[in-house]
Amino acid sequence: MRLMMRANDGSSRTIDLDTATLPLVIGRDADLAQVAIVDGQISRVHCRLLRLGDTWVVEDLSSRNGSFLNGKRITKAEMQLGDRLRVGGALFHLEDQTSGPDPLIGARIAGFAIEEPLGRGRYGAVYKGQQIALHRPVAIKVLAAEFAQDPERVKAFLTEARRAGALNHPNLVQVHDVVSAGDHYLLVMELMTGSLGDLLDQDGAMEEAGVRKILTDISAALAFAETNRLVHRDVKPDNILFGEEGTYKLADLGIAAPIADDGMAHQERIFGSPHYVAPEQARGGVIDGRADLYALGATAFHLLAGRPVFEGPTRDVIQAHLSKLPPDLKQLVPGISPGMAQLVAKLLRKNPNERPRSAGEVIKMVERLAEGKAIVRPVIRRRRRFRRR
Repeated sequence: MRLMMRANDGSSRTIDLDTATLPLVIGRDADLAQVAIVDGQISRVHCRLLRLGDTWVVEDLSSRNGSFLNGKRITKAEMQLGDRLRVGGALFHLEDQTSGPDPLIGARIAGFAIEEPLGRGRYGAVYKGQQIALHRPVAIKVLAAEFAQDPERVKAFLTEARRAGALNHPNLVQVHDVVSAGDHYLLVMELMTGSLGDLLDQDGAMEEAGVRKILTDISAALAFAETNRLVHRDVKPDNILFGEEGTYKLADLGIAAPIADDGMAHQERIFGSPHYVAPEQARGGVIDGRADLYALGATAFHLLAGRPVFEGPTRDVIQAHLSKLPPDLKQLVPGISPGMAQLVAKLLRKNPNERPRSAGEVIKMVERLAEGKAIVRPVIRRRRRFRRR
C-alpha cells in the first residue's frame, strides 16, 4: 500500500506504507513529522495515519485548520482506497501497489493513447488521454479487467455509454466515442479541468455567487434530462465537472433511470450517494426528477457550508435524510442571503410535492435571487367589492 500526495505547488510524492514507520505523522515540522509539508495552513503535527488490523485510520491531532476526508472534517475516521484526504493545501489518497505499475499507462488502444490516471471508481478507472488522429485531449473511462470478463457488466457498461452518447447538451459532459477493442471497453469523453468534489477538498466552502452559477448550469442539464424522460439519480459534487471556459457540466447521465408512462422511474435497486440521496430514493420506491432536485439542494448546501447536510456513518446519514430536518444554513453561513437559504431549504423538503416542480422552475428562482427579488412571486389577493342592495 502507498500514500500518494499532491501539494498545492503542483509537486507530488509517493510514500510506501509497507516500509514507512507507523503511525505516519503529517505536519509542518520536519523534526516531528515523517511527511513534512511547507504550508502555513498545516499545523506542526497535523494528523497521522495508522493501521488497525486490515484497516487504515486517519486521526486529526487537534490541528488548527482541520483534516478533511472526502470533504468532511474528521477527528478520526477510516480511510479506504480512493478516499481523498485534504491537509492544508495538500491532497492524499491511498493506492494499492500489489499489482505493480498500471499496465494501461502509455498504452494505445483503438486510436487512443492513455497518458495518466484521473480517478478510480467501483467499475473502472478514468484516464487523461489523446485521440491520436485528431490530436484531441480526452478523458477515457476504462472498464476494470475483472468486470471486462462479465458479459452482464460489459452489456451494462456499453448500454450506459451509448445512452450518454446519444444526449447532447452544453451542460452535459459530452461523450465522443464508445470503443470495444479486444478485452478493453472504453468510454471516451471530453476532458474537463476538475470536479466540484476536488474544489471542496482543496478550498472548502464556495461563495454564494459561484453556487448560483452552479445551480443554473446543472438545473439546465436536469431540465434536459426531464425532457428526455430521465432521472439522473446521482447528482453530487464529484459528478459536476468544470472546464476552463467556466461552464459546469453534469457527468454520468448514462446511469439515469428512464421515466415510465406513469410519470415515475421505477428503481430496481436503491441507487445514489448517501450524503445527497432524496428520502423517496433511499426508500427504494418510485421517483421522478424531484429526487434529482433534492440531491442538487444537498450539493448546494455542501458547497455553501463546506460540509454535507448530515454527517456520520452511512446508515445514520440515510436515516437523517428520511426523518431529520436539515441544519439551518443561516447559522452555518452567517453571510448567506435569505433567498439562497430559502431556496436550498425548499430543495431539501422531505416531501417531493413541496419542492420546486421542475428544474426549469429552479432556474427561474435563481434568476430572481440574482436580481434581489423573492424566489417566489408574491400572490396578490384582490379585495372583493360588496354592493349594498
